Amino acid sequence: MMQEFTNPFPLTSSSLIHCITNEISCEMLANGILALGSKPVMADDPREVLDFTKQSQALFINLGHLSAEKEKAIRMAATYANQASLPMVVDAVGIVASPIRKDLVRDLLDYRPTVLKGNMSEIRSLVGLKHHGVGVDASAKDQETEDLLQVLKDWCQLYPGMSFLVTGPKDLIVSENQVAVLRNGCAELDWITGTGDLVGALTAVFLSQGKTAFEASCLAVSYLNIAAERILVQGMGLEDFRFQTLNQLSLLKRDENWLDTIKGDIYE
Repeated sequence: MMQEFTNPFPLTSSSLIHCITNEISCEMLANGILALGSKPVMADDPREVLDFTKQSQALFINLGHLSAEKEKAIRMAATYANQASLPMVVDAVGIVASPIRKDLVRDLLDYRPTVLKGNMSEIRSLVGLKHHGVGVDASAKDQETEDLLQVLKDWCQLYPGMSFLVTGPKDLIVSENQVAVLRNGCAELDWITGTGDLVGALTAVFLSQGKTAFEASCLAVSYLNIAAERILVQGMGLEDFRFQTLNQLSLLKRDENWLDTIKGDIYE
């Protein structure tokens, strides 16, 4: 089923990934990007932000832990990415709770992000469907995908070239002409703060290597999910699980058959 994906490893070049992200998961993202073979930079001061965006091969914007200064930096970087056709991932963290963040994401849509990412509650909220999200976490009640898929297909017609990446027990990737419903991963990934952020950063890595929005999203969410599946053992504690999962990010790419373990369906 995954014959349409090609193994991105080893990466063709050590691309620079500019992340404007939250302080909570910042170090994990930087290490994750390094584990795949790219280079991270986390600059978010409006006075210098463009110096880094202009050097990078992909931009990752994450709305966690937003501030007025960070918002200014985000708007500057997104404007540049749009003008320069730089691949851009926008992660709609916490928009269910914060009108400021929701307005920002709606504005960022005008800058044509390559991938718009969020959990089930965040994306349902963005497109105007009923949701039960609280804070930055998705609700178990929001995992119904039927109505969401249809709306996202419509949105992809409005924003040609953009893909949605929706994380949950089932991950949805929706582009103009393809839909993937992927089923790897484990519930324990919710134990660790920032695993969703990490998927967004890995998506930016694969975009920097020339992958399409659809393929980069599928590869990124699958890579983290399969890394976690591989190390999970019964009775594992939180910190052990975190340590082993991050460890696996640097090891999984050595297995040239890792793509064969992707579970799910792709519809044209």
